[in-house]
Amino acid sequence: MKFTRKFLIILGLLIFLGFAFSNLEIERVFAKTFTRSSPSAIDYSYEGWSFKFDNYAVKHQGKAVLDLEISYRYKNGIGKSKLINYPDFVPIYKFIDNFFVNYPNETDYWEILNKKLSESLLTKPIPTPYGINYKLADLLDSLTIKIDVKAASSDINIPRSSIVTGKPHPA
Repeated sequence: MKFTRKFLIILGLLIFLGFAFSNLEIERVFAKTFTRSSPSAIDYSYEGWSFKFDNYAVKHQGKAVLDLEISYRYKNGIGKSKLINYPDFVPIYKFIDNFFVNYPNETDYWEILNKKLSESLLTKPIPTPYGINYKLADLLDSLTIKIDVKAASSDINIPRSSIVTGKPHPA
């Protein structure tokens, strides 16, 4: 089978044009795939915050030293309309400190104390210096409190922990 010069030129041109157009398509797809998304296109399906109390001394079951970690998961959509929707953690920190200072039963198990702390945070208004009270149940999907009781606390030489996760009931 013999090909004429004209046929080979046309065939070459068609192959070249096909290659060029396919490269343009590849470049368009590549640019679309790897172009930075705007923040509104990102799904923030999980957003949370945590803070700690380190070496926190309390009178509970005798003298005890604790490390506490408080972490919470915000409800979806927090901060979309106003950044003020994010609670300042300092009033929450002070609320927890006040809870320990005024806790009435020094002989409760750590697990009971932890559940009561979680319940208080999710059900009681938390005063702020901004003229409003936080209602964490309106802002959070869940709240986790980890209390690490250090060795030698309450004359027991074994470190131990209580972990509680509370979820507010829908209104």
